[in-house]
Amino acid sequence: MSKYLIFFFFTLLIIMILPFNVLIISNGDSSHTYLLGEKTVTISYIHSVQRSEIVEVLKANGSGLYAVEMKWKDFGAGLPEDIQYTEDGYYVKRINIYLGKSLSFWFIPFNQAKIKVGSKLVFAPTEETVMEFKVKKCLFLFAILGRC
Repeated sequence: MSKYLIFFFFTLLIIMILPFNVLIISNGDSSHTYLLGEKTVTISYIHSVQRSEIVEVLKANGSGLYAVEMKWKDFGAGLPEDIQYTEDGYYVKRINIYLGKSLSFWFIPFNQAKIKVGSKLVFAPTEETVMEFKVKKCLFLFAILGRC
């Protein structure tokens, strides 16, 4: 075996066992794992009381989860009253609130929730579901296998 091939395999082995920051989104039955630089997570749902659409935008990076934006179409029942501007029929509030390294959302079918990472839909719960969002370290090999 050439020394370059040995070097390649040794380097590959080291990368596979290095810990990387990952975002894991799980509903308890299945999960999606994303290697982190920074990921945008969009959670849209129908408000249980007001019956209007809510859009919450999170950023995930190695330090954790951040709430960065909220959009809504109505007022009342726990919805913000301090709008910053309007856009496409939504009231918008931009924020930068650290939420920690884990976060849970409880959805019922009535909410019609949709969870996207970037522009890709990853979950749309059709039954009562607790969605878990976690940022943690995981070995690269386990992260690419979705086994964190």
